[in-house]
Order: sequence, then structure tokens, then C-alpha cells
Amino acid sequence: MKFWIAILFIPFLTSCGQEEKPLSNSVEKQVIKPEEAEEIEVSAQLYRIDKELLAVTKKEDIEAIFLKYPAFFKQYLRAIAKKPMPEDVDHMFAHYNNPGLKAFGAEVVNGWGDMQSQKNDLTTMFRFMKYYLKDFKEPKVYTIYSGLMEPDMSFSDSAIVVCLDWYMGPKAAHRPNIYEYMLSRYDKPYMIPMMALGMSTKFNKNNVADETLLAEMIYYGKAHYFVERVLPDLPDSLNIGYSSKELAAVDANLPVIWGHFIDRKILFETSRKIVEQYTGEGPFVNEISNDCPGRIGRWLGWQIVRKYMNEHPEVTLQELMDEQDASKIFKLSGYKPPLKNAAK
Repeated sequence: MKFWIAILFIPFLTSCGQEEKPLSNSVEKQVIKPEEAEEIEVSAQLYRIDKELLAVTKKEDIEAIFLKYPAFFKQYLRAIAKKPMPEDVDHMFAHYNNPGLKAFGAEVVNGWGDMQSQKNDLTTMFRFMKYYLKDFKEPKVYTIYSGLMEPDMSFSDSAIVVCLDWYMGPKAAHRPNIYEYMLSRYDKPYMIPMMALGMSTKFNKNNVADETLLAEMIYYGKAHYFVERVLPDLPDSLNIGYSSKELAAVDANLPVIWGHFIDRKILFETSRKIVEQYTGEGPFVNEISNDCPGRIGRWLGWQIVRKYMNEHPEVTLQELMDEQDASKIFKLSGYKPPLKNAAK
């Protein structure tokens, strides 16, 4: 029987005199907000180039934008020149002066409003990053729309370019041309968490010689734990990109899922195909069940890292991100969820 059905039969356990709380197989999240971090001053600005692009009426407007935001110019055009070339300006003007894109751009700009909520989250994220990470410097964040012709986000040490049209959500006139199972993550609440996840790659060190499934799981687990610490109030669903229903089902059926990894002895597999089956994008993990959501190895890696950090509160986030020994994290985590099958 497919494991999904098991969620219907998992009992809720309560303690006398305490508030009712369902039994969970997942590692408990510890919301950590150091008071010292609240005092840290950061520069967290969203440069709304999307608004300026919408107002473009002549080629000189495009050139002015590029000259006004040199970090954006270099990031967006992958440029090594110090100023935009005439062909760059011509191309960009033709693109942004297109009536169809103008109409969509107006929808994007109006749909995002003043972005005050995102600015607040960005400030929180940068503040915690600056507190935890010794080499962190706030990048400049530029928002644009491109008619979905550019990546959703691009990163450099000094700049992040975000295409807001990717994150307009299900009511947008145009949606990204990606698989249906991925579209749910391209909505406004996911923008800042996905930015944090992208930024984690700069600090997330790993042993490139370790090609095991476990190493890949721990790498992604560290990334999602990083997001958890720099956005401490973020719901887990927005961190991992699972729906609440998927999270509940995975939690309820964790014995089946973990049992699959243990019974098949695949944690130390090095086959790239096998690693991708459990950590790569996909609508489900067929090897476990058609109802087991894709990227389940990343979720398990996150659980292992969370358990490791819960068990070792003396380890800083910087030290975690610097740690390259996946087996050490796994061993010292003591991670061992129940193996009794939840589904009968």
C-alpha cells in the first residue's frame, strides 16, 4: 500500500493536563533569535528597477539605468565592460518597449505594490547573516521583470538580480514554463526564502571527493538549516517547498521513508543516478511511492542537520557551514527515526 494512506491512521497522543499536540516523527525545530543580532545595523535595499524599466520611453532611459546601477549592469548583462555598449542599449530598449511586455510589466509592478513585507524580511535575513557569518557583506538586491526571459534569480558576491515576474503566483497572466509540480514554489511568499537558499551556496562548504548520497543529503540539509536560522519565523513549508499536506504525510510516514534508505543500504551509494533519484527535482520519488514528494533526500538531510545542531548547541552556524565531513554530522547527530512501518 502506498505510504500516503498511512497519514489517515496515525494516532494523536496527548498528555494529561497539557495542550493537545500531535505526535511527530520530525526533528523539533528550535526557533533561535539571539538578542545581539537585533542590534546589528544592515543595509537591506530593494532597488526597484522594475519600476524604472516600466517607465522607459527612449533608448537613453535604458542607458541611464545601466549607468545608475553599475553592479546591476554587470550582473544582468554578464558584462566585463565598464559601460554598456550601443548594441546592449538597442537590444534592451527593443525588449522593454514592446507593448506586450509593457502590459505585463505593469501587472508585475502593481502586483508587488511597495514590497514592504519583502523589505522587512530582507532586513531580518541580512541581520542574522551578518551576526552568524564572519565574511558576510550585504549584496545589493535589484528587482526587474523580463517577460520570463531571464532566470528567476542570479547571484554574485555583490549583487542579486530577482525577476519578480517568476514569483507572481497562480493568478498571473503569464507563468514560468516549468513543470507543474515546481510552479507552486513560484509565488510571492517563496521569493525571500529562495534567495536565502541561493545565498547559502557561498558559505556551504563540502568535500567534493565525497560523492555519496549521504553527502548530497547533508549538503542540502545544511542549506535548508541555514535558511531556518537566518529566517527563524519562516514556516518549514516555505523553506523546503512542500505543501502542508505533503509535510504532514512525510512526517507521518517517516518510518517507511527512512526504512527504505536503511533497507536498501543506499546512504553511501555513489551512483549519480541514484543520488539524483532521491535529491533531484521530480514530482515524486517513484522508488519509495508515487505519493512521496520529490527531493525527499534533501528533506531527510535537513532533519539530520537539525538533529545535529539540536544535540550540539555549541556549534555555530559558521562552523556548521564550514564542516565538510558529512559522515561526521550524520554520526554525531544520532539521527535514528523509528523504523516500524507506518503503513500496513
